[in-house]
Amino acid sequence: MGKLSFLLAEDYIKPKIYFKSKQAPTLNTKYTSEDYKNFVGLEHLTQLLCSPKGFIVNAFQIDYYQSLPRLIARSLQQSHSFKKLYILGPELSLSILKRSTKTAYEKHLLDYEYINVEQNPEFVTSQCITLLEEGHILYILPETSVCWKPSLLGESDKMSHSFCSTLLSQQVGVSILATALENESGKVTIFPADTPDSYSGDIETKIHQQSETLYCLYDSLNTKE
Repeated sequence: MGKLSFLLAEDYIKPKIYFKSKQAPTLNTKYTSEDYKNFVGLEHLTQLLCSPKGFIVNAFQIDYYQSLPRLIARSLQQSHSFKKLYILGPELSLSILKRSTKTAYEKHLLDYEYINVEQNPEFVTSQCITLLEEGHILYILPETSVCWKPSLLGESDKMSHSFCSTLLSQQVGVSILATALENESGKVTIFPADTPDSYSGDIETKIHQQSETLYCLYDSLNTKE
């Protein structure tokens, strides 16, 4: 009995653990051969889709076919992700995009929403911050900065498209996925995610530095021999 009591006591003191360790979330992406024909850098998109954090897609060109938003929406549906995609732009651009979705089935398949940036700029900024903090995705159209002017910087500061993205990136601490259309191949290039903690200084300095980085990515793609 003494030996049995010792074994029981040892088992009580050092219980065996039979549960599995928690693993990082994965996304069961099902990119088609057509996706690989149309996009470069899909692995960068997958990485952010797998993350519980929200992120920003910075589109440098107008995409009336909504090829990347469609791909993101499809990936979210396939993986049953909690994330939702929001497209930001002026009213005219959003109207054109909405009209391009012809059938009720297509509208259901493309489960994303639109944010009109011609509303009160502070309301739009607050809405975007909340969505990013909740882990959602903002797809910012290139013409957004024409109508949406957040008041962080003074009126004299030059506005740029990437400023809208980098302002939110620095305020919320989320990554930017910059995209551009490669002229020669016609493919949409998805660059590696740009993280806000890569920059130093006050918030205004970091916003301008990050904006410059995004434009350098775009220029590097379109100046290739």
